[in-house]
Amino acid sequence: MFPYCNSVFINGDPSVLIDVGSGGRAYHQLRKQVDIVLLSHNHFDHINGISFFPNAQVWASREEAPGYQDASVYASYNGYQHWEKLMGQPRKQRLAQTTVMPDDIPVQPGFIPIDLDGIIDDGLKWDTGKEQIIALHTPGHSHGHYSFWLESSGILFSGDIDLSPYGPWYGAENSDFDQLEASVRKLEQIDPAVLITSHRRMFKREEADIPQLLRDYLDIALQKEHHVLEYLEKPRTFADIADQPFISTYPTQTEHTKFWSRMMLLKHLKRLKAQGLIVEGEEGHWYRYR
Repeated sequence: MFPYCNSVFINGDPSVLIDVGSGGRAYHQLRKQVDIVLLSHNHFDHINGISFFPNAQVWASREEAPGYQDASVYASYNGYQHWEKLMGQPRKQRLAQTTVMPDDIPVQPGFIPIDLDGIIDDGLKWDTGKEQIIALHTPGHSHGHYSFWLESSGILFSGDIDLSPYGPWYGAENSDFDQLEASVRKLEQIDPAVLITSHRRMFKREEADIPQLLRDYLDIALQKEHHVLEYLEKPRTFADIADQPFISTYPTQTEHTKFWSRMMLLKHLKRLKAQGLIVEGEEGHWYRYR
């Protein structure tokens, strides 16, 4: 869980590490072995350990490359400019002020400047000898989110398409639910022998129906959208909808989880409006189109 993520190490020539958020203790034996670091996306729990690998080449997505160089660009990805409108009050604390980092996480949440040696595009390949790694652009969670297909071994690293029991996360400014749905469908078609996510255990084909797990994961968000549509059988304000129990399913409710839930709600409302299913009426009321 945050601030950690799973990493995948491919021991080859070159040796490759995907994501660097597993904490210093996890990397104790790897620090001098990694030739290339691939970053799935520019979220803190995936990049916070970059300082453990000073001699490695660092690659990140073309879409999010500016966010590794410019703090203002990085900040714009978060969507906090919408905080006061969605929460009804100014933001009082940064995320870094509400979270104490474990001792093997070397930095605090926030902007981490990273010099990139390479740019990741969809379909780009790295040959490590025994393994070929293929980059798959899977936006939605963020606009530059990538998964990685280890073709020879049939292993898929899906990053933050993570099979969380709370469903997908798409609560940032650069998140997009339509893109996320397409990305999950894309991974579903691969039907890997092994699925590795950023925040859960490995899933093996002989033990689990991986395509069905991906469908069930996406369905959590689609069910939320269905509940929103049902609830709008009469005009409701954004605050009315946001207060419903089906909007935020996180077991721990903080001001940040509430904000992200409201950001995701806003994306569903815009999507349903674009589909012609709901209308935004006077004084900020939403209701089903009749």
